[in-house]
Amino acid sequence: MAENTHAAQHDPLRYEESRTMTEKVAVLGTGKIGEALLSGMIRGGWSPSDLLVTARRPERAEELRSRHGVEAVSNAEAAKSADTLILTVKPQDMGALLDELAPHVPADRLVISGAAGIPPPSSRRAWPPAPRSSV
Repeated sequence: MAENTHAAQHDPLRYEESRTMTEKVAVLGTGKIGEALLSGMIRGGWSPSDLLVTARRPERAEELRSRHGVEAVSNAEAAKSADTLILTVKPQDMGALLDELAPHVPADRLVISGAAGIPPPSSRRAWPPAPRSSV
């Protein structure tokens, strides 16, 4: 019986093989969940140069830079620079993070919340609506 060599060579879940464009992704909130996500993305083929992280404490930012080779930036810089923002802060910290990000998040950003118990519509209400276009 012949092996399925295509399946062995191509895993559609591997980022490096399915990627069609360069995209910056920022993980905001790099506690246990945020770092686990970051680590998984790198193991899955994401280049550390395509990833940004934020951390409350400078020593934590340095630890992430050293361990994963990623760039640590401020929340505002992450909001301006990344195409996708993944928010992995604790639910009780989400309000303050959204307030901090609101002036910096362009309407076309993809924002993913990993905070338990906070549905995306309630977190998105903090920002202005996306621009509309008409044909």
